[in-house]
Amino acid sequence: MKESWDLIIVGAGAAGLMAAAEASRLKLKVLVLEGQKDPGLKLLMCGGGRCNATNVKVTDKDYSAGCAHTLRHVLKHFSSEDAVRFFEQWGAPLALQEDGCYFSADGNARTVLKALLSAAAAGGARLRTEARVTAITAQDGGFNVVVNEDCETTRRVLITTGGRSYPATGSDGSGYGFAECFGHRIIAPRPALTPLLAGAETFTSLSGIVVPAGLSLWAAGKKEHSVKGPLLFTHHGFSGPVALEMSRAWVDARARQGAVRVDFFPDERREGAEFLFQDEAQKSLKTCLAARLPERLAVALLHAAGVDGLKRPGKSEVSRSDRRALERVLRACPLPVKDTMGYAKAEITAGGVDLKELKGAALESRLQAGLYFAGEVLDVDGRIGGFNLHWAWASAAAAARAAAAAKA
Repeated sequence: MKESWDLIIVGAGAAGLMAAAEASRLKLKVLVLEGQKDPGLKLLMCGGGRCNATNVKVTDKDYSAGCAHTLRHVLKHFSSEDAVRFFEQWGAPLALQEDGCYFSADGNARTVLKALLSAAAAGGARLRTEARVTAITAQDGGFNVVVNEDCETTRRVLITTGGRSYPATGSDGSGYGFAECFGHRIIAPRPALTPLLAGAETFTSLSGIVVPAGLSLWAAGKKEHSVKGPLLFTHHGFSGPVALEMSRAWVDARARQGAVRVDFFPDERREGAEFLFQDEAQKSLKTCLAARLPERLAVALLHAAGVDGLKRPGKSEVSRSDRRALERVLRACPLPVKDTMGYAKAEITAGGVDLKELKGAALESRLQAGLYFAGEVLDVDGRIGGFNLHWAWASAAAAARAAAAAKA
């Protein structure tokens, strides 16, 4: 007679493997199905391959979610301290950085992946790779899961298929289809934490330059969003943490002609640009500006302002219109964003399965008993700093515990 399972987990990424570890620890008979040849491919890319696994402080304020109540309850059940203890226990200690981020202590995401696989295997969870699920149907108080033209039966199913970001790792959005088959509403998926593409060549010649910057998003004359951090100029546009953080807001505001502005002196409390020249009035504008910014960027900004960089403020050579133009490009410079790099380079997917249709922290469907969701497939996305992986751990643990409680 064919084996039946207490829980089938669809997707062996960060959430799927954590769920397998927790569910098997709680004595569930677990099968994990992964369509790719290897599990955890996207996890290996996290944090530039170093795996930013969590943050020293994680709250609901670090996320955008369709239901803040559910988000808060899930996070209460699995803290950053819990994540640190888990990986320490399974041979993948995490190291705390000055900015509050926890990375794999050896700087290798593969160590984190091995810890998850070891924890799942220790509890008896079975993992099958190159096992593509094509259908999930409810039957006789359980589920039939069609995989590679075969069929597995289980009492419960947990969907951890991820979103659509980095599709080469297997994130193809299939989880949304499974959810829709059971009547679930999908909040429109869109790429998040993805680089921005430039619509003009003004800045693309500055590829490789990194500067502190403050980005703000404006629509209908109002500032809707602002972020501060390192800005990286690339051959195609803009990257670095601050650009990635801005991408989701820009995508959401695109239909309303949202525009991005950059302040190249975000930590300067004084307004305007006069502070640059007050102590260096006899020097040229170019010299003053290049003392604070990379020279290539200084020259490009002077050009964008239409101001002669050889003019000296102390010689009354800089007109009032020059000063206004400099203030605009230095403190509120329009960033010519025409698009994002989309899912191909997006670290996460915003949108997903509507949290309002799930049973609180259990993350069980209100529409189909025994059906659970965790990770990026849900309508939750976090900012940079380990928050998205922490959501994977927390939501996976919550769903696995709920599935175990339902069996008891």
